[in-house]
Amino acid sequence: MFISSKIESVMKRTILICLIFFALNSCRKELIEGIYEEPGYAIGTVNSSVSGNFGIRYNYTYYIGSSEYKGNRKAIGINQEGRFIVGYRFLVVYKLSEPAKSDINFKYRIDSEQDFLDLLDQFKDNPPKP
Repeated sequence: MFISSKIESVMKRTILICLIFFALNSCRKELIEGIYEEPGYAIGTVNSSVSGNFGIRYNYTYYIGSSEYKGNRKAIGINQEGRFIVGYRFLVVYKLSEPAKSDINFKYRIDSEQDFLDLLDQFKDNPPKP
């Protein structure tokens, strides 16, 4: 009887964590969809990361013209280490009408200006997905 109640308790917690994960994931999806519908592109540098129990937050900066913008992206998962990408540059997709709304896209690492220019050419016909 005691083991059964422990298993039931663990199952309830697991279900609750899954529900929270799916809710947070769908909220993020809604937020970034508008960005990818009206995209502008910049190079963003990951400045820092803050790890928590169930995820990590990456802080990044990017420039549009001479204006500096800051953003952050949260990733959900257990035991994530963000320090490995601090200092690296990635593609930032921002909303043209509201440049402060952005998403750093970790699928596209940028090592040189030419990498960025190649991505811009690629995205003329086939924009990136979130």
